[in-house]
Order: sequence, then structure tokens, then C-alpha cells
Amino acid sequence: MATLSDGKKKVVISAESEEESIENTVAQYPVQSGNLVTDHTQRASIDWTVEGKIYGKNHNEINNAWQQLISWQYNGNRIFWSGAITHGDVILTNITKTYDEGGFKNAIKVVLEFKEAHIVSTSFVKVQHVGPVKPTPPPSPPQTWVTVRPGNTYWGWWRQYGTPIQTLRNWNHWPDRFIPVGARARVK
Repeated sequence: MATLSDGKKKVVISAESEEESIENTVAQYPVQSGNLVTDHTQRASIDWTVEGKIYGKNHNEINNAWQQLISWQYNGNRIFWSGAITHGDVILTNITKTYDEGGFKNAIKVVLEFKEAHIVSTSFVKVQHVGPVKPTPPPSPPQTWVTVRPGNTYWGWWRQYGTPIQTLRNWNHWPDRFIPVGARARVK
């Protein structure tokens, strides 16, 4: 007897055959002479196929086991298979229930297909709410200052630094025609 389990519930299967399949994806490209060149291979997940029967005392018990298989497959649950081949962290990819003319007394024939599941571990950081947070003001752009020389004007600084004339007036507070030579002026 073999079992499928998710740690809480289990389904017992009388396995008649178990098959393991390992596939590689191989990239091939034709070359001028017509032969294929292989430059890359990648191992795919391992697949298992199990054929067997689910037995039970009555139809309800058998149907409950079948419904559990459907639930695991539908929800993508990680399960553990223990039979001739034993493997944890598999996912049911296909389940088939066979009805035949003779029928089985208190049993149904099933074919189950599993695929290996690689689980990524994650870590969680506990977040503590500390109340409202004031938004952080955006960083101030770097400032550029110059020493005023004869002939400097707001218009000239606008052309050289790209700062609007009204912004230059607001920063420096000098009338347009009386910018003091030798003073420090903010231009950007």
C-alpha cells in the first residue's frame, strides 16, 4: 500500500505500478551543413505516474478519498507520496478515475501524475504601526552662487543658468538696474 498525505489528511492507494520520468529541455539550432548544434540543456521537473486502486468500505469512503485528490490538485497543495518511490513536495498535475464494465468491488481504479515542486523559502519582516508619518520633503537641489561682476544682469544669469528671472529676483531682492558689484548672488 502507498499513501498520499498533506500532513493532515491522507489517501491510501494500492499501487500497481509507479513510473518516474526525468526530462531535459535541449536547445538545438541548425547549422549550414544541416546538422543540429546543441548549446544548452535544462533539466525539467521530475514527473511520476502511479496506477492503482483506492479501496474503501463503501462508496462514500472511496468517493471521499477521490474528492480529497481533486481538492489537492485544484488547490495546488504540496503533498508527500510514499510508495515504491517516496518523494515529498510533489503536486498532483493530473488525476484520472477509470470506470470499467466489470467494476471493482469497493474500489476505483486511478492514475495519478505528480510533478516535483521546488519551494522557495521566504522570510517575513514584522511591521509595527507607529502612527501617521509626516511626508519627507523632497531634497533641495544644489545651490549655485556667484560673485557679482560689472555687467551681470538677471537676464544674463537666466540665459547662462536657466533659472527664471522672477526666481532670481525673489532670491536676491535687488532691483534689476542696481545689482551690487562684489555681492554674492544665488543663480541656481
